[in-house]
Amino acid sequence: MRDRFDELSETMIGMVKSFELMNETIFVQYCPMANNDRGAEWLSLSSEISNPYYGYAMLRCGEVTETLNR
Repeated sequence: MRDRFDELSETMIGMVKSFELMNETIFVQYCPMANNDRGAEWLSLSSEISNPYYGYAMLRCGEVTETLNR
């Protein structure tokens, strides 16, 4: 599942931005080491990093790159 999560996240980020699908603040987060060191983003309802790409091995690796408000 993690192998395709970057593609799903990319699609979801685009949809949220295009259709303004926000009922609350959403954070776009980024890990530079995900996706074989090509980096990858994901959406989160929290500003705290909880990296979905590496599980507990690198749970806090990443940063908030964008904040989407309603």
